Amino acid sequence: MERVTTLKAIYLAENRGYDVSIVTTEQMGRPLFYSLSERVHTYHLDIGIHERFGKESYVEKIVSRYLKIREYRRKLESLLYEIRPDVTVSTLGLDVGFINRLKDGSIKIGELHFPSNFRSLMARKLSKSFVPNLVAKIRTLELKHKCWKLSRLVVLTQEEKAFWQYNGNVTVIPNPITFRTEITATLAAKKALAVGRLAYEKGFDTLIQAWRQVVEKHPEWELHIFGDGDQKEALTGQIAESGLTGKVFIHRPVQDIQNIYPQFSIFLFPSRYLEALPMVLLEAMSFGLPAVAFDAPCGPKDLICDGGNGYLVPTGDIQLFIERTCLLIESCELRRTMGQAAKATSEDFHIEKIMAQWVQLFQELTYGKP
Repeated sequence: MERVTTLKAIYLAENRGYDVSIVTTEQMGRPLFYSLSERVHTYHLDIGIHERFGKESYVEKIVSRYLKIREYRRKLESLLYEIRPDVTVSTLGLDVGFINRLKDGSIKIGELHFPSNFRSLMARKLSKSFVPNLVAKIRTLELKHKCWKLSRLVVLTQEEKAFWQYNGNVTVIPNPITFRTEITATLAAKKALAVGRLAYEKGFDTLIQAWRQVVEKHPEWELHIFGDGDQKEALTGQIAESGLTGKVFIHRPVQDIQNIYPQFSIFLFPSRYLEALPMVLLEAMSFGLPAVAFDAPCGPKDLICDGGNGYLVPTGDIQLFIERTCLLIESCELRRTMGQAAKATSEDFHIEKIMAQWVQLFQELTYGKP
């Protein structure tokens, strides 16, 4: 979200002449990870909503969250009155509960970067009991109710739009690819790539499990994972316990990931769920990498045509994931054919095409506004 927001803000400011501001709540003195144009203004409210995450009791969390949201609303409303935007775009964090009630005069747009039923997905991950799952369903309905009041809700995929089928204010605008490249990977290296947060929902434990069988057939191939997260230690241990040391490597995230993709021949995407439009998958496709991906909701099926520009595997079907990966390993011609189709698919996501849709939306919503 941070990378895409940065990219879009720079494009609007430098290529379209928009006066763009980015407002954060959790920067807390840290430098920005992605460089911004001097033409983009930044405002850091430093609310610290997540400062004590995991260290509070349940009661402390409720009280703290209530007070922090009040502070957030007060500071944001004051800032909006100061800068007077025509349009305010929310990424639907904690401000979703009050953004529609701010009276600064700007048009309110919500931008959903995750599946709208993510709370239910997370609840099922954490607990099988009735109460947490009921609460998740209620909060999902609450999210839908609040989003219905927005001037427009922007989602990333047609699959996600179907969730909002009874709401007439939904528009599909995918994320733009974060860089444009004329480079096409040679697909000659005996290396597969995966990129993402090292978290349960990203499924890297499943990928390592699958790779154990892959290297039994193809011991010369390596798997490289770029990412960081709370499962790093567990995944490192899994690699050692599986006898995959020297076959699977975990690397820290890098800012110049565009220089990494061309070094590989296959992209593997093992997410269990919680995808919206997976940018790493799209980026890999732009370099002509064929992919094998689980059909996680929502996003991969908007990018991959099974058997055309990659393989789409039912989520959790590890054996089929292994088989599809081995097919690509065993045929350089198949990799090239699918890779060419993947690169062609990525052309539709270049920033000029995507931002033209955003500009059209802004013009539509602000038409006639003084």
